[in-house]
Amino acid sequence: MKIIDLSVLLYDGLSSFPSHPRMVVMDYETRAKSGARYMAPCEGFASKVFMMSDHGGTHLDAPYHFFDQGKTIEQIPLDATIGEAVLLDLSYKSPDEPVTRKLIEKHIRKTNIEIKAGDILFFRCWAGDWQSEGYFECKALDQSAAEWVIEKEAKAIGLDLPNADINENMRRDVHMALLGREILIMENIIHLDQISNDRFTFFGTPLNLKGMTGSPIRALAIQK
Repeated sequence: MKIIDLSVLLYDGLSSFPSHPRMVVMDYETRAKSGARYMAPCEGFASKVFMMSDHGGTHLDAPYHFFDQGKTIEQIPLDATIGEAVLLDLSYKSPDEPVTRKLIEKHIRKTNIEIKAGDILFFRCWAGDWQSEGYFECKALDQSAAEWVIEKEAKAIGLDLPNADINENMRRDVHMALLGREILIMENIIHLDQISNDRFTFFGTPLNLKGMTGSPIRALAIQK
């Protein structure tokens, strides 16, 4: 069994998207400060405080992200982002070419990948490293791709870009179509190039945060 971590490392100063707040990490307690209260062999303890966006790093969007009456992150069933997954490696496309139904269907005909109802679908859109030059300009999914996902009855999607929609599309067609049907979206997935099989098992559960519009996840691909 091989486990591949698909998650971005979280650290002080991390910015996942230009318009999002940076992550902040601060010391709350240090061993030097707390040590006087303890007896040997204990030399005190360390503790930190961190602040970050609920869409920071590798994360899951809850329907509430775009819908007032949508489910918040703690209301999402645990099995929503656990299960059989499929990788659609479209990273050979030009960065300025969106992921369309036509592109997806052509790729499936070429690779003979089987898509099943209830699958979690991962789109590799970017051939470079996370946040390398040109990353934020790479085009993601268009409306036709979202319609294809719905027709295939996927329960969630993930991709290696910070936005499932094409950035300049302020209609947010993909988010509206998928989250409106409780098909969940995971963004800032990394290391998809390390997955050697088209089909694998995926675990990516959110934190149990009340009322949030999203949550960081530890995204793991498991290959036998």
